[in-house]
Amino acid sequence: MTALNRMRIVKGALRRLLDDECLDRAAGLSFYALLSAAPAILAMVSLLGVVGEAESTTEAVLSLAHDVSAEAASAIRPIIVELTESSSAGATLIGSLALAIWSSSKYIGAFGRALNTVYRVEETRPYWKFKPLMLLMTVLTLIVLATLGLLLVLSGPIAESLGGLIGMGPAALLIWNVAKWPIFVFFIMLLIALLYYVTPNVKQPRFRWVSLGALIALIALLAVSFGFVLYINNFSNYNVTYGSIGGVIVGLAWVWMVNLALLLGAEFDAEIERERQRVAGDAGEGATRQPTNLTRSQPGRRDDFAPG
Repeated sequence: MTALNRMRIVKGALRRLLDDECLDRAAGLSFYALLSAAPAILAMVSLLGVVGEAESTTEAVLSLAHDVSAEAASAIRPIIVELTESSSAGATLIGSLALAIWSSSKYIGAFGRALNTVYRVEETRPYWKFKPLMLLMTVLTLIVLATLGLLLVLSGPIAESLGGLIGMGPAALLIWNVAKWPIFVFFIMLLIALLYYVTPNVKQPRFRWVSLGALIALIALLAVSFGFVLYINNFSNYNVTYGSIGGVIVGLAWVWMVNLALLLGAEFDAEIERERQRVAGDAGEGATRQPTNLTRSQPGRRDDFAPG
């Protein structure tokens, strides 16, 4: 594409980010993420409690949270510690997993509705097909998040112990501390790719591990996270303003920005596809997505893609 095409894509994506009310939609997604967080944490802690790694995971998570916000770490410590020390981890595992899947599916469904708005299509998939698909996507999401949690477990003494078993000793810890970050990025990219592929009601030519929109979302997510940590550690006085709930408010603000970054990446993917259709001169040429007129169409706004 020419420089003019690329500029048109950037301007179009940013304009549609506002036209599609993505700032408000990111706030709604943050609410669903908050509702999903507690049962998801319960399921993860219960699972790790069964395999005997709940305590090490708890310390790793709390240490990471403390690096970001001491107030947030203090707020969640009693909850996680109580779950870790519970003697009924095995008994609560099935129930907590079911609750985590069902509640987290609300977030996945809301994300799919947001992406339908991005692609300007209606949700036409029947409930018997749509709901199992969202539950499957929820399970995949929880598996990826649990994998990230297990990567935390493998940090520190456990990585060093595993290195001792293969004769590497302390060198294994050094190698792991470097290698774990590319692995983290890989699983985050996998999660973004799955969300972009499964949740919208749009025909996809194929599953793409990395799209330009997903890469933009990842860069925005990392930039937001880094900048936010830098801000709250050096410039913010939210703990003076909000007191003990300051850490919670900070966490919600970060979740909102993460969801906004995901929607921004989706807007870029949709705008890139529109630009390809413009360049082709025929909306259906070389693409499986076809323009369509849906009942959802509004004056001055056309629907761009066919339902999946």
